[in-house]
Amino acid sequence: KIGSNNNLLKKSIIIPAKNEEGNLEELIERIPKFANCEIEIVFICGPSRDNTLSKAYEIQNKYNNLDIKVLEQNSNGKANAVFQGFEHCTGELIAILDSDLSVDPESLTDFFEIIESGNADFVNGTRLIYGKEKGSMRFLNNIGNIIFQYLISFVIQQKLTDSLCGTKVFKKSFLEHLNRWRKSKKIKDPFGDFDFIFSAAFTGQKILEYPVHYRTRKYGKTQISRFRDGWKLFFYFISSYIKFNSSNTS
Repeated sequence: KIGSNNNLLKKSIIIPAKNEEGNLEELIERIPKFANCEIEIVFICGPSRDNTLSKAYEIQNKYNNLDIKVLEQNSNGKANAVFQGFEHCTGELIAILDSDLSVDPESLTDFFEIIESGNADFVNGTRLIYGKEKGSMRFLNNIGNIIFQYLISFVIQQKLTDSLCGTKVFKKSFLEHLNRWRKSKKIKDPFGDFDFIFSAAFTGQKILEYPVHYRTRKYGKTQISRFRDGWKLFFYFISSYIKFNSSNTS
């Protein structure tokens, strides 16, 4: 386990939330306190069937000792939520944490420490090292993730074990590379996970995976459409493969 050095860098945590009303309070209570540094939490609430947005405002008022921002998402999709959140981050380090509690919020301590200790520029969670809790990932999602893991590892020439984990930490300065990569892509990544990995590899960032325990949802259900989103990811992968090959031959 990585030890804490209580680094002073300000930290921003982006939490996309849609139909996650029942998870938000436990999530906020479990986020590490990070002694001796500032931390801000940015909720991005998508259009929901439950009271996700009002719950986020309730938490903002209740936990007024914390720096919590609540934003209403201006479009659809997780990638849109995350990139909207970036516009409101003031921290030197940024984390993305899914609101479904499938990854322990406490693990952010170690994610940040890897960056702060200089061991990586971009840390990506991997759910496929430890055993997953029963029911945490559907069978077809697991198969698709394994396939993309091998394909992306081949393209970027670095072994990855998970390409679609939502938990990530990186320096705010990385956003310049990330945004430039996204602007060069006509085909969009619906989640943003491939955007991060490909742009980090393309610009020579040091990528490190960190294993997390993948938990079964306590509330709500997944927002992912296996087939619709799977095809989007496939076409995105093809266009990224072409871009990598073009750059290598130029």
